[in-house]
Amino acid sequence: MLEVEYVVRSSRDHHDAEIFQSGRLAAHLEAPGGDLRALLKLEDGSGRVYHLEPRVDGTITPFSSSIYENGGKPILKIKSGVFSYRGKVYLFKSLPEGRSMKGHLDGSKYICRLDNLPHHDVDEIDRLTWGQLSKYRGVDVGRLSGLGKLGHKVTLEGELTDVGIPLSAASYLLYAVG
Repeated sequence: MLEVEYVVRSSRDHHDAEIFQSGRLAAHLEAPGGDLRALLKLEDGSGRVYHLEPRVDGTITPFSSSIYENGGKPILKIKSGVFSYRGKVYLFKSLPEGRSMKGHLDGSKYICRLDNLPHHDVDEIDRLTWGQLSKYRGVDVGRLSGLGKLGHKVTLEGELTDVGIPLSAASYLLYAVG
């Protein structure tokens, strides 16, 4: 499978950052207020701008963010570390299927696709399922490492590369800065 690596490096302060995709500058992240609101500007000449907001459906909760492209409808909603994309649900900081708890102690955090979850959108997940999400194991589709001010590395499988830059920026704000 195709893997793409994103590295987020803080610039002026730990809220503003540059995002490199496979070693090439791909975007600038500007978070002037330090309140997890940010502007993400792509460097590909397309003029695309993403707005990252800490509110999801009007509420601020830990490890949650809404990502809008050019002020339109949200392209991604991350609720308590869970997001959906193209009819599949993903979980940050999950433990992949077939991996022991000891393998989880290397400092990496995984992004897993939850194929056995009976829901296809983060908004469909009921209260009972939310309480049991930590028990679900999924297919490893990404990793987060180097969480902190020195750098943040996100490696994603091909199925998430369409939203790789905004997802990397959101994970940086949620896990490395917030």
